Amino acid sequence: MRFGVAVLGTGRIGGNYINVVKNTPGADIKVVAEPREEAAAQSQDSHPDVDFVADYRDALARDDVDVIIGTLPHWLHYQAALDAATAGKHIYMEKPTAVWASQAEEMLAAAKENGVKLMTAHTQRYYPAVRAMKGVVDSGDLGSVIMAYDVWHKPYGPYNRPEWMLDRDRGGGMGQMDGTHQIDRLLWIIGYDVATVSAQQGQFTYPKSEHPAINCDDTGMYFIRWKSGIVACVSRIAWERGATEYGGDYFFTEGMARFRLPYGGGDPPALFIADTGDGSWRKEEVPQRDSLLDEFTEFIESLERGDEDTPIPQVHGLNVLKVLEATEESARTGREVVLDME
Repeated sequence: MRFGVAVLGTGRIGGNYINVVKNTPGADIKVVAEPREEAAAQSQDSHPDVDFVADYRDALARDDVDVIIGTLPHWLHYQAALDAATAGKHIYMEKPTAVWASQAEEMLAAAKENGVKLMTAHTQRYYPAVRAMKGVVDSGDLGSVIMAYDVWHKPYGPYNRPEWMLDRDRGGGMGQMDGTHQIDRLLWIIGYDVATVSAQQGQFTYPKSEHPAINCDDTGMYFIRWKSGIVACVSRIAWERGATEYGGDYFFTEGMARFRLPYGGGDPPALFIADTGDGSWRKEEVPQRDSLLDEFTEFIESLERGDEDTPIPQVHGLNVLKVLEATEESARTGREVVLDME
């Protein structure tokens, strides 16, 4: 069976998915939904063989569409997923699943009720350097994980972003933009058995008093404790002045490992291992791959096989949002938040 695909939205990475679908065995791009005429025209020029519509509901009404890829602004994920599920379409939704965990729960329930799958595309776990770190942890070559540190420090440029990205209630802010990536990596590599979360976060680098149009966080630090005893610190800041750091450090009973990712240029992704007594790091090259293509191909293959769950478990996106909301609650109350993860 071949799966007909509709791409909803072309903003940011959305347009890239047209080529991803074209290069995915078992998938055929049928239609792209993009209400912005200028954005649609740019993609139409590059893909004259693809149909374009302004309203995503017109794409959902097509009988030749089996799967939708949602690359919409975060605040539109919820209704688009409910509409797609009702239309009987499998849903491949760019992260985060939704603005709020309660919405994600409704989306998952709608997918189940209508017999379709809903997978949140947390693409960074398909980055080769991140997968290499997961391999180090799973291999046990460095012993057991004791603690981890996930970092993303980057330039902000808020006024170069769409307006909705500066409004937490519409899914804006660096917690939704970056924190969800960092939480995803930690849950995938360490596990879901999170016990407690403590956090401090807020609007610091572009304070509200000086930037009244911004209504979301730019900075956060989380402390996550697993029931197994493993702990992790998440550090993220979107700066006006600063330096970029992007990756993760893992500390084991018999060594250390870290991965680094480029942001806006810089050195290629790499994995570093420290497993000797001389205090040095050994760099291991990481092969480059198309992570978007790898992830979507695995999704289509899982549908072809009729798997009970998706490659990224359907509940995963909900769990990420639960942790994110726990960080916000902790920052608001000044207290540690206890979690009960699925």
